[in-house]
Parts: sequence; structure tokens; C-alpha cells
Amino acid sequence: MKMHKEKYEDLMLRFAKELHEVGITENMIKIVKDQLDRAPNAASVGTDETTDRFSYRHGGYLIEATRCVEIVVKKVL
Repeated sequence: MKMHKEKYEDLMLRFAKELHEVGITENMIKIVKDQLDRAPNAASVGTDETTDRFSYRHGGYLIEATRCVEIVVKKVL
């Protein structure tokens, strides 16, 4: 049986990898951390950011794509 510390480290590594795959930026993490530091009893904090933007013009058409990433931290009872 794994110790609690090892399980915690495994979960934190998995969580960090998932955040990276989604596209969470360091700036977004800092904003959420600051919000929690400023109001530790808040029920929910979050932020969103446009991380990627693409546009292409050809033959009278314009193709645009945008990736918006949102992170929300909520207290669950």
C-alpha cells in the first residue's frame, strides 16, 4: 500500500499534467492564487484567457479560430 505522501505527489503530478494539456498559463494560476489569498473564504474564484488565435483569409472568406481557457476553483461541501 502506498503512503499518503506518495499518493498525494502522484495526484499533484497528474493534476499539473492535465492543466498543462488544457492550456492553463502561469498567469492564470497566479491570478487565481491572488484571488484566494485576498478572499480566502470565497466560495468560488476563477479567470479566463484567450491562449491561441488563428485567422486565415482566402478567396473572399475569413476563417477564425480561438482557444479560450477558463479555470474555476470552487469549495465543495
